[in-house]
Amino acid sequence: MSVIPTEIANSIDASETRAKLDAVAKKLIKHRIILAEILKECTEEFKDFDINFIMENCFVGEVKADIISVDQDIPDVDLRIVGSDTEDSSQKEGIIRYDIVFDATVPNTAKTVRMVINVEIQVNMSISYSVVTRAVYYAARLISRQKGTVFEHSDYQKIQKVYSIWICPDPKKKNANSIAEYGITQQKTVGRVVEAVENYDKIKIIILSLNDEGMENRNTIIRLLSTLLSTTESVENRKKILENDFNIPMTKEIEEEVAEMCNLGMAVELKGVEKGVAQGIKQGVEIKLLEDIRSLMKTLKLSAEQAMDALQVPKEEQSYYADKL
Repeated sequence: MSVIPTEIANSIDASETRAKLDAVAKKLIKHRIILAEILKECTEEFKDFDINFIMENCFVGEVKADIISVDQDIPDVDLRIVGSDTEDSSQKEGIIRYDIVFDATVPNTAKTVRMVINVEIQVNMSISYSVVTRAVYYAARLISRQKGTVFEHSDYQKIQKVYSIWICPDPKKKNANSIAEYGITQQKTVGRVVEAVENYDKIKIIILSLNDEGMENRNTIIRLLSTLLSTTESVENRKKILENDFNIPMTKEIEEEVAEMCNLGMAVELKGVEKGVAQGIKQGVEIKLLEDIRSLMKTLKLSAEQAMDALQVPKEEQSYYADKL
């Protein structure tokens, strides 16, 4: 009997579970109190304001929620930001979707800082591109899409600054529990150049790399997000840290999402174990089958094809085993 379909099924199940994990992570990040923490800890413009002030004064326009809090005594805490437009498309460039996009205004100024926060749940970070390079593309698109909305024709002075903040819960070990910032800076090569910083400081990319050890980190945002997105720490301990250390009330909705992150994380780990078991079984079956094929070929003087037919090896798998003889 073929074991290949079992391996494929395990891979599909694991992928579906990781997709659900990604969706829950985005729900958690979307809560206004979490976005306010990210603004305060990751951006120069909002670092001097407290969380409540940012929540109440810094989100542009009317803040709408896509899910209303069950706990009516603290309704604002459990609001989620509805992104201004999470799908960006053009005929030439195709379609990309931002996980979260929202506008924020800098207090006591007329500036508007446009931000995109992208949450990536990547169990395997051996991807074919750099996350930083992808972030550059996302930030560039946030700039280019402002033409016709934020500014017209050649009025480039109205371009709003953008942030692309990427949260990587499972990075390469060497990058764990780190924050890296990238932006445009002026470098003089010849002569004297004087240019106002606000004329070129239009893009900031921030990569937050986490893991469960980040729950003990001294950096506020690393500790918060590592706790929030942990899939191995107990639900009760995570709730305790979020409430006591970060003053995040455990509404029913947030509590359920925290628990779901843990459950899905266990499911991903289980799928990995199941996949390993399936691979072990497959290897054992292959070794035994190859021994039987060789035995028939030797004792009955059969060809490889005849031996595999006698053992009822499926035709579509015979070339695979023939290569291993």
